[in-house]
Amino acid sequence: MFIRRIHAAFVLSALAATFTLGLHAQAPAAPPAADAADAAAPKAKVSQYAAEEFRDIAYGHESGTAQLLDVYTNAASRPGKPAPVLVYFHGGAWHKGQRPGGSGSFNGFMKMGFTVVNVEYRFSQVATAPAAVQDARCALAWVKANAAKYNFDVTRIVPYGTSAGGHLALMAGMLPVPSDVDLPACKDVPPSAAILDFYGPAELAPAMAGAFHSPSVMEWIGPKKDPVAYANLMSPINYVRKGDPPVFIAHGGSDPVVPHATSERLQAALTAVGVPTDFYTVPNGVHGQFPKDQMLIIYDRVQAFLAQQKILPPK
Repeated sequence: MFIRRIHAAFVLSALAATFTLGLHAQAPAAPPAADAADAAAPKAKVSQYAAEEFRDIAYGHESGTAQLLDVYTNAASRPGKPAPVLVYFHGGAWHKGQRPGGSGSFNGFMKMGFTVVNVEYRFSQVATAPAAVQDARCALAWVKANAAKYNFDVTRIVPYGTSAGGHLALMAGMLPVPSDVDLPACKDVPPSAAILDFYGPAELAPAMAGAFHSPSVMEWIGPKKDPVAYANLMSPINYVRKGDPPVFIAHGGSDPVVPHATSERLQAALTAVGVPTDFYTVPNGVHGQFPKDQMLIIYDRVQAFLAQQKILPPK
């Protein structure tokens, strides 16, 4: 594990402009401030709101390899004042991508007061479904188990993901506890206070109205006895129920990769059972790559939504 202490004088710009590629190779990757995962990992920029960066921490050992995460503690966190925790899952169609290279990729969220847990997970070529979902759940269990060490507030855990990572954030936060999906070592999954789903596919089975039609889906599902039934099992929309965590959704209005309709249907389903939700459509937005002015709106909407849920203080 690599630990680096951040000097107070090191100041970077507060927000970056664009979002990363999530699910499909046809959408070029231009990552956002909160999601610099896939393209920015080699350059480890530091947020002025970070206190320390803890890197390459093993949270699991499945499929013959270690699953790693990074922790970026918030400078506002101190003894007696634990920080809310943003648990981030990057995009990449469940088979590619990488977690961001530094806390600067999450500047907008760290400015809100979050400590960030930045997670990698097993890709489909290493292990098919439900491995990535299991890893996402194990990451949440790891947060709970290590709350005292990193001053996490376990009552304010927020899974967040972009594209395929949005799918994982939804599954991590919406699966019941306990769940048959969970690995034996990761049964103690804490409840999520809210979920941030940025253009994630909520419907994986081909016949679903908002289905994400990509070969990557069935490549991730893998050689199951009934792949379509298993795709249904791995579809977050099928876990919508009263008492789910509040969900914030952001999606480009002209997304050519993940249908905007899947987010529309997810919000409608959540609203029908009384789950608090907010849905921001980026006008003419594609698959991520949102302009800076739209990112500023999204950050404001996220902060207001989480303040309504008593997860963050009012702005």
